[in-house]
Amino acid sequence: MVDISRAQPHVVRIGIAVVCLLTLFLFFDPIGFASSSMAGRVPGTTRAVTHVVLFQFKPKTDPAAIDVASAKMMALKEHCLSPNSNHAYIRRITGGRDHSNEGHQNGFTHAFVVEFENTDDRNYYVEQDPAHHAFQKEVEPLVEKVTVLDFTNGKFQ
Repeated sequence: MVDISRAQPHVVRIGIAVVCLLTLFLFFDPIGFASSSMAGRVPGTTRAVTHVVLFQFKPKTDPAAIDVASAKMMALKEHCLSPNSNHAYIRRITGGRDHSNEGHQNGFTHAFVVEFENTDDRNYYVEQDPAHHAFQKEVEPLVEKVTVLDFTNGKFQ
């Protein structure tokens, strides 16, 4: 046990305040510390989904058309709107032309990474979003091959 009989009253009050604040943070979690842990998560509802898209454009595709298609892919972040809120639901899109020197591209020249808040948003994007479907139809004549991979960071099973 700690002997506080000789401690100054203000030191005791500060100690009590620190313990109270720590207790509040532990039980009420105002900054989301406990909710960010792996425990208690419902699969498919709270974890971000990363959607990776690789394009191999047809050999005779005009470079300007590839630039336009790439810009439209990047613009999906603003154009894909949630049917419930009418707000953009894509967290982030990054992309660019391949410049790897490893030689394992298998013909793919452009890559895009789309991040969604959860699987519901990803599913809406893939299955129903009219802006995404219009983009797919527009680039279809330009593309030789497409590969798509989706994953949840840290989930390997």
